[in-house]
Amino acid sequence: MILKLISISELDFHRSWNSGWNKVKNLNKFDKFMTLFWFLGPFIYLIERDPADLWLTLIGLIFLLRCIKRREWGWVSQLWFKSALALWVFGLFSAITGPEPFFTFQQGFVWIRFPLYAAAAQVWLANDRDIRILMFLSILTGMLIMCAILIAETIIEPKNRLSWPYGDLVPGGYIAKVSLPVFCVLIAIAVSHKNKAGLFSGIIGFFSIIVSTLTGERTNFLIRACGGMLAGLVWKPKFKLYAVLILIEILAVIGVFLIRPDLGKNFTSNFVKQIPIVNTDTGYWGSWRGGIQQGLITPIKGIGPSGTRKTCINLNPTQPKWLPGENYCGNHPHNFYVQLFAEVGIIGLILGSIMFVSITVSCIRVRKTNFNCPMAATAFVIPFGLFFPIQQFGSFYGQWGNLFIWFAIGFALSQVQKSAKST
Repeated sequence: MILKLISISELDFHRSWNSGWNKVKNLNKFDKFMTLFWFLGPFIYLIERDPADLWLTLIGLIFLLRCIKRREWGWVSQLWFKSALALWVFGLFSAITGPEPFFTFQQGFVWIRFPLYAAAAQVWLANDRDIRILMFLSILTGMLIMCAILIAETIIEPKNRLSWPYGDLVPGGYIAKVSLPVFCVLIAIAVSHKNKAGLFSGIIGFFSIIVSTLTGERTNFLIRACGGMLAGLVWKPKFKLYAVLILIEILAVIGVFLIRPDLGKNFTSNFVKQIPIVNTDTGYWGSWRGGIQQGLITPIKGIGPSGTRKTCINLNPTQPKWLPGENYCGNHPHNFYVQLFAEVGIIGLILGSIMFVSITVSCIRVRKTNFNCPMAATAFVIPFGLFFPIQQFGSFYGQWGNLFIWFAIGFALSQVQKSAKST
């Protein structure tokens, strides 16, 4: 019954639920087990980072072994993966020639598990549309469970930054990144269909954006809010519905700020004061500055993956003179592009940028060839939002942020089937 409520002619969840499970049943034992294991991802992500990392890593490694056995390497020819592979190899070179070779080599070596997972999702586990829809529903269920957990935390332990179920200030990353493909589709349906499916999708999207506000994570809230607004514009929008939905969500967020003025201040005046580009006396700019300074010292190859956490403290914070502010030496520069410049130099920055752009372009192309499907039509919003340059990021070589980001990237790339098979 619930599946019928959110189904539309272009995305019939009820039909795909039955068809998808029939297709899973007809898989061989190994592929059936791995597909079911893949469906568990959104729930494993609700536990902690190490189980989530193990899940993602196992899928990537098993996919690699499968390709070795079957000699299936066409997917490697995709530009996005070739640039990821080149970035990985160059990062290892930067590591062994840098000041902390043992540490940075370890950090760089294990990074490849994230692109491998995305490739596994694209060309193996999610190469059938009905199976992708089953994963979509798994992500939707995980998102609703996370929202319920965070509502409970808000009632029991109200505070500026929520941390359940992890004990770490990152649940907003799950809401904003892991479930971003689902949120984009829900908003697209809500503003394109004046029926029960549109209404029900809008209610779920409205509920989740409120929870995203309650987490207190400003960057993740902006990714989600802006991603949803863009997704609503790019797939068959009815502009009156779009305007109504945006107005309701704005009023709801304002209502939260009135009830919780501490959150309102955190998202408004505090946020404006801490924007790095226009506020050079903040720690946010300081972390960018340290990365820029390190990159200028070793501009060609950088100092190795995650090396800035080791070397930033040794930098002269007054140099270069033309760069305002002072360095803040945290674990990383808090911006992918600055971090790539610092740790793998201008060559690594170029390779990383090619990877980001090629993933986005691949998703834009599938939008043109499969526009009738809202999952395909909005897929480009995911890499565009997650890799948008001017924002605060976690570490490019880190764990939590990459687990969230590459899960969503894998689902977005799973919409790209023709190019993956033809290369």
